[in-house]
Amino acid sequence: MTSEALAVYLDGTLIGALTQSRQGQLGFSYDDSYLTLADPTPLSLAMPLRSGSYASRVVRAFIEGLLPDNQAVRDRWGTTYGVSPNNPFALLRHVGRDAAGAVQIVPEGESSSDAGPDVRQVEWLTDEDLVALVHDLAEHRSDWNPGRYAGRWSLAGAQSKVALFRAPDGSWGVPQGSTPTTHIVKPALEGFDDHHLNEVLCQRVARIMGLPAATSELLEVGDVRAIVSTRYDRTADPQGRIRRLHQEDLCQALSVDPSRKYQADGGPGVGEIADLLTRLNLTDRVASANRFLDALVYNVLIGGTDAHAKNYSLLLQGSRAQLAPLYDLASAVAYPSDRPLESSMRIGDNRIMREISPTDWAKVGRRLGVGGDTAVARFGTLRDALPGALDEGMSTLPASTRRRAERLAEQITSHAESLARSWR
Repeated sequence: MTSEALAVYLDGTLIGALTQSRQGQLGFSYDDSYLTLADPTPLSLAMPLRSGSYASRVVRAFIEGLLPDNQAVRDRWGTTYGVSPNNPFALLRHVGRDAAGAVQIVPEGESSSDAGPDVRQVEWLTDEDLVALVHDLAEHRSDWNPGRYAGRWSLAGAQSKVALFRAPDGSWGVPQGSTPTTHIVKPALEGFDDHHLNEVLCQRVARIMGLPAATSELLEVGDVRAIVSTRYDRTADPQGRIRRLHQEDLCQALSVDPSRKYQADGGPGVGEIADLLTRLNLTDRVASANRFLDALVYNVLIGGTDAHAKNYSLLLQGSRAQLAPLYDLASAVAYPSDRPLESSMRIGDNRIMREISPTDWAKVGRRLGVGGDTAVARFGTLRDALPGALDEGMSTLPASTRRRAERLAEQITSHAESLARSWR
């Protein structure tokens, strides 16, 4: 045997095989029968639909993007499953049944089970179980092991989090087998006061301002503060069955290793993303370019310094692709620093937010194909809408958090006003 293989499914449909040679070289090839379907969805824009195997570099960038960035988490998984934590193929054999988007990776010969009847296998949690789970997650931020809860899911990113199933009546459970997760629970970022409140407010304000953004809410369990995000890559069909929607982050789409997600580390910037969007059809290209411009503006306005390429994704459906709802939005203005706030991606010629000028925004607009004047006008429109949206966003939060939220809103407003003053 010269290589191992894992079956790759998208929402219950077998699409191809992931392979690893004895030398550790990865490969991916589409199943011939999948290629004959009407308008099949690609695994990645970096791996267009075709016969033949894709090379290791492209495949590795994609599957690394399905796994946590946190090395301690991977070390714990490696110990639990008896594999190398640096072997993404080996890890996904054990935790790939419910990954980002519609992806399921299972041992060859096993079914994803999604194509069959909706058995909805869930180990339901009592309130006490949920408290214990979230406490355990918060206490083991760097090396939390989902195996103890029998989950077989993988979530990318640097923060500790757990994927769960929530029923329409609000009951929580741990999905078994291939049952899709529906929500992500993430403890507040350690070392940053009220970060959970910060993120929920910023997510809600974005939605109020018309930016597509993931739905999120506060979860306060005992002394643990957490964020609950509804998975936008899940949807219910007319029969109430949970279906997976395929997505990939922009590092995956550009074959960039997650370790280079920041532009300062050699990762994608506005130019590379603009080039990627030109590969979409005209309708999707225009919509995604405008959404991406709005996201760049919004992150600068709120002081969002962590909007790297992995914090943007594309939803893929057949030959269509559009920028996904925004996630992981948060403001850095509440956390004092000796350094000026910087955008994760260069805006025109500047990264320092207070130095970004109308000329810089015009350059971004032209690069994205939406026009320089349009970009400058959009900045003004969103800036003017921010104070009212912050007020409305605060009104949706629990009364117990209102005073803390008001302080954060004041800081964000002050930051946005300082940007406006620099234009005069």
